[in-house]
Amino acid sequence: MKIWEKGFSVNDKIEQFTVGQDRELDMYLAPFDMLASKAQAKMLASIGLISKEEETQLLAGLDELLTQVENGTFQIETDFEDVHSKIEYYLTEKFGDAGKKIHTARSRNDQVLTAIQLFIKDYTEKISAKVLELAQLLLQQGEKYKNDLLPGYTHFQAAMPSSFGLWFGAYAEHLLLDISLLEAAHHVADHNPLGSGAGFGSSFGIDREQTTQEMGFGHVAISAVGAQMLRGKTEKTLAFAIAGVAGTLSKLAYDLVLYNSQDLGFVKLPKEFTTGSSIMPHKKNPDVFELVRAHCNRLQALPNDIILTINNLPSG
Repeated sequence: MKIWEKGFSVNDKIEQFTVGQDRELDMYLAPFDMLASKAQAKMLASIGLISKEEETQLLAGLDELLTQVENGTFQIETDFEDVHSKIEYYLTEKFGDAGKKIHTARSRNDQVLTAIQLFIKDYTEKISAKVLELAQLLLQQGEKYKNDLLPGYTHFQAAMPSSFGLWFGAYAEHLLLDISLLEAAHHVADHNPLGSGAGFGSSFGIDREQTTQEMGFGHVAISAVGAQMLRGKTEKTLAFAIAGVAGTLSKLAYDLVLYNSQDLGFVKLPKEFTTGSSIMPHKKNPDVFELVRAHCNRLQALPNDIILTINNLPSG
């Protein structure tokens, strides 16, 4: 079931090129699309567009799908364009016309955007918790080693006396600043676009405040045109936040590589954190931190990728 099919076949290579990894990536969105569809069903029932019996059926079917996601049995077969068509097909096969009604007063545009907004909200909350956990650990280490001296370097030259307490504390402080960036991304994602349709609203008397409350959004994206303009803005804001975290961790990883070197020897990594050399048995290489640094540098390129993708596009 592919929503865009219009009675003629599409070349397999063209379809593969345009669909790409959609099904694989949509697995991340699946539970959020189901939660949004539950809110949609409740709202449609409250304004009389579907019956209470149909609402009960749709909610039960969506709960079944959520259970499949949780136990790892949910799949998006190649017969389906994406997760959205798979969900609608499942509901229609199970409940007939009631399943088709889930898409009443809803476009693929606001449906997909809503799932993305919910996903990013959830993602920023989880990442923020992990970053806070690391910041607290660094503060603990800073307190433990606050009296251990460490040379302060400028231009790679020993300049002034410092301490490990200052060093650990600096990274903890910057991780807390990075959390504020993640909170900004969370705020942008906390706007409900459901009901904006294809960018120009709906002729049905839908209740957007109700779906906002049902899904746990803090705000309604009031303008239908503006709601669609969230596409790219939310991802870009998140990418900047991730780049902020990555920048802090990249610098931390570089310091550890440098401080672990035989020339400096300020820290000594556990041997199980290092790798050896095929020709120099005395080597203990800090590969894990070198890879962290490299990966973080890749993450810092994300904002530019997104900016170039969404640049020079009109509204709506």
